[in-house]
Amino acid sequence: MLKLRDVSKKFNSLMVLKKINLDIRTGETIGIYGPNGSGKSTLLKILSGFTKPSCGKVFINDRDITEMPAEKRAELGIAYAFQIPRPFERLTVFENIYTTSLLRSDPEEAAIKTEELLYQFELSDVSDSIAANLSQGEMKLLEICRSVATQPDFLLLDEPFAALDKENARVIRRKIRMLRSMDMGIVITAHRSRILEGLVDRIMKIEYGILNRE
Repeated sequence: MLKLRDVSKKFNSLMVLKKINLDIRTGETIGIYGPNGSGKSTLLKILSGFTKPSCGKVFINDRDITEMPAEKRAELGIAYAFQIPRPFERLTVFENIYTTSLLRSDPEEAAIKTEELLYQFELSDVSDSIAANLSQGEMKLLEICRSVATQPDFLLLDEPFAALDKENARVIRRKIRMLRSMDMGIVITAHRSRILEGLVDRIMKIEYGILNRE
């Protein structure tokens, strides 16, 4: 289980998160929605280790990981897909996925896993393409695929539908439904609750840094 306990985050005089408590179980998908500036991305970055809380604790399976950096948390099974994709732009799609797979697999296993993920995420046709040349929809698929390549127990998807047209949004929805069968704990953020309907087990609202169950 991945947990936040009494987590707050302050940037200068601005309190972005206020006493957040959250339990994320493997096999469960949670949706969190709220307007811009409500604290959604900050919450996920604290879970993943890219941002430290001002106070409070982060736990995985009762182990305190509050001070642990993102790369170490990835080794423990926490993966974060950024809202704005961050691939290795000069590498191919295959190389992007393969290098990420190496975090928790040996080279032979990573190569096999990469081929499987290329197929599952419908990226086989662009396997040899340089990441910087991908379309917006392909870039979003690659971002999520790279996160899954680490074989996470917990997957954090920051605004996976942001800036996508309807067709690409439908593709992402299909892939999230696929991921739900993999027994991961998944957290998805969005601006509006209707985007999350039919995708998650429970929906929570965050506003002014306060997280509430619907």
